Amino acid sequence: MADTSGADLCYVALGGNVGDRLRFLSRGLRALVQLKGVRLLRTSSLYSTVAQYVTDQPPFLNAVVELELDSQRHSDLQGLMTDLKGIEDDIGRTPGLRRGPRVIDLDIVAVGERSLNIAEGRYPLQVPHAVMHERDFVLVPMAELCPDWRHPVLPERPRLKDLLEGLRAAGASDRPPGASPDGWPLQVVPGAGGFFGRKEGILWRRGEQTLIMGILNVTPDSFSDGGDNFKTEDAVKTAKAMIAAGAHILDVGGESTRPGSAEVAAVEEAERVVPVIRSIREAGLDVTISVDTRKASVARAAIEAGADWINDVSGGEFDPDMLREAAELMAPIILMHMKGTPQTMTSLASYDCVVTEVADHLMARRSAAERAGVPRWNVALDPGVGFAKTFEHNLLLLRHCGDLVSRLQPSPLLVGASRKRFLGTILDEPDAKKRVFGNAATTAIAAAAGADMVRVHEVKEMAQTARVCDRVYRPSPPARL
Repeated sequence: MADTSGADLCYVALGGNVGDRLRFLSRGLRALVQLKGVRLLRTSSLYSTVAQYVTDQPPFLNAVVELELDSQRHSDLQGLMTDLKGIEDDIGRTPGLRRGPRVIDLDIVAVGERSLNIAEGRYPLQVPHAVMHERDFVLVPMAELCPDWRHPVLPERPRLKDLLEGLRAAGASDRPPGASPDGWPLQVVPGAGGFFGRKEGILWRRGEQTLIMGILNVTPDSFSDGGDNFKTEDAVKTAKAMIAAGAHILDVGGESTRPGSAEVAAVEEAERVVPVIRSIREAGLDVTISVDTRKASVARAAIEAGADWINDVSGGEFDPDMLREAAELMAPIILMHMKGTPQTMTSLASYDCVVTEVADHLMARRSAAERAGVPRWNVALDPGVGFAKTFEHNLLLLRHCGDLVSRLQPSPLLVGASRKRFLGTILDEPDAKKRVFGNAATTAIAAAAGADMVRVHEVKEMAQTARVCDRVYRPSPPARL
């Protein structure tokens, strides 16, 4: 079991509310992990928080990162603070109103259970941060990482999760100045936020709507739509139609991964997807683009051409460079569960408990991504319906979709069951394009269970299905930050 006490580790809070907040935080994290004597272990998810103390300003984007420091850094925490302020300066923070709007803010909030107060110098330092215990925008993300950390200064050394619970339970009149007056921090999903892709780092409030990912295969041999969009102009036309029909994300794939399909060379796969992605961007289409690939070189080429996400059906296991590339590009990545390869996966569909084993595998892949430097806020997970699963396995994953959502927190969950063979079996429908009502059923199941995204072929129909389910199960109107 992972240590959740934060012993000897350094926790740095990141925040900002000016300009492209997501990309500024991404730049700050990249600069932070490049510091000598600093190693990134994990990050929290991203949270949108209402402005506090000075309330007449835009909402903030906040996160906390967990760092391992070498002995020299441990002995010179004020030097670390000086380096953090240098990162702020490099990104463009300028002097202004105290606790007012800022491009980025980097603060040391805790270092193990050490207590330190240095008043002299350009950057005085108090550890733990003097008012961290009243700031939900620090406690909520930090609790993802070390809920059992104990505050070394406050009476009775309360655990972080107890501080958080006390803050949550306090009435409006009892909340300290650093607590949100009008709402708790909300986890957000980055629609874009790396250093390529959409012009601005788009954010969606998690849990307010089911995001629709439209499938745009630019292959000659995909199982249900091979050849439909093989020409770039046809793919762009389809992309426009999907966006108009309600797609939030376009998943562009250049290699079929249907059972038994042959591997496509990386060069050929890139030649299929890159012109389509580039043409979508040149057409000015404002949509998140995901590249469906198992290969790091294809992912990089696609991201540099304008894609935002990577969707890897192998969970980052097919290509040992994939997770490193995702970290370097700061690109959100979807990690899917699959055994073997498309050629072998059908023979490997054996589990003692498919739900538990899939969840455990996905959590292990998330940890692998974090070890490679991928921020947690950039990881989404997919149980891989139809990949190394029997008919019954697929039904169990859908039946227990809500359990998967809970087990895999705080990562968003993608469900991709569209047109799969098990639906044809249930419906007695061999033509994959005629399984629309089956697809709608799986979309409704996923939305009702709290899944964050569905990957679909029929965007208009599934967007309507999800919209109705969302009004029933997620009564808050969707908002994009």
